[in-house]
Amino acid sequence: MGHLSAMRSRQHPGEEYTILLVITDGVIQDWEKSVSAIIKASGDPISIIVVGVGNADFTRMRELDSDSGLLKHPVSGQRAQRDIVQFVSFTDLKNDGAMLAREVLIEIPNQFMSYMRLNKIKVPKQRVKWNEEAKQRRGPDVYE
Repeated sequence: MGHLSAMRSRQHPGEEYTILLVITDGVIQDWEKSVSAIIKASGDPISIIVVGVGNADFTRMRELDSDSGLLKHPVSGQRAQRDIVQFVSFTDLKNDGAMLAREVLIEIPNQFMSYMRLNKIKVPKQRVKWNEEAKQRRGPDVYE
């Protein structure tokens, strides 16, 4: 995770966006360092997808997935600028490939758009025809 900040110097805002896929079968060994790296990267053009495999205790991984509020450092109190982590338990969804794929990718559009808004980068509006069911599942931010 320490390499995440190096991306900022190589990119022109809005031209590249990185999706980092982490597959793990264990718990986080250095919680504070990991949280710091994610908070620091939260302003960068990146989404981090963490897929947990096996029977480890993934409680901490779920905490990184800021579904209930932006990630906050346990010591400094610093908060992430935006949600960039999606955690998915492979074990829970291994028998439903379509649902696994959906859960792995579901937050990417909103995370991308939050980066663009944070950096005041305008996204050209494209006319894309989506059915109402897809719009409701993924949220209006992506489509409007």
